[in-house]
Amino acid sequence: MSLWNHHAKYSARAYADANDTPGLVGDAFPRPPKDFHIYWREWCTKGWFEWEKDGYPFWSHLQNVQSWWDFRDFPNILFMHYADMKRDTPAAIRIIAEFLEIPVNDAQVQAVADAVTLDAMRGDADNYVPDGGTSWEGGAKTFLHKGTNGRWRDILSDAELPLYEQACDRELNPECRHWLEHGGDAKAF
Repeated sequence: MSLWNHHAKYSARAYADANDTPGLVGDAFPRPPKDFHIYWREWCTKGWFEWEKDGYPFWSHLQNVQSWWDFRDFPNILFMHYADMKRDTPAAIRIIAEFLEIPVNDAQVQAVADAVTLDAMRGDADNYVPDGGTSWEGGAKTFLHKGTNGRWRDILSDAELPLYEQACDRELNPECRHWLEHGGDAKAF
């Protein structure tokens, strides 16, 4: 849903930056279909690159996650799930600080937690959002849309969900898929 929002709200400048490049190789970056259901079908069944089978018109999100999952036990890789960070932001901050070997106290953790709420980030969106938000109609605040999980449940029909199932079956092993859908400690799998 966030990807849909980002793509649907790209500015004319963003399309010009992507498509009006001298010597452009490949197809021009397309505007999204107006119907989310078409967008969903293409995202689940079509790749931008010939070696991908999903993710259009971007990259295969599933293949990308699986490629990192395969190396999750490396000491320089930390997997964090948005749902886990949202559920307990202070705990997530402590995990990240420990991973980066940055000592933090409770006041510092709370200051960061306060600074990364959706409302706080919207208030300082020009500093949080890529390129200060110039790639989106309405600017940086457009990029920071809802910040919620599960919005697809109110949009997709039962008939559309098998497209996702098939894409996951092609690209993800069962452990990676479980983590991607539910979160938790990636190293525990």
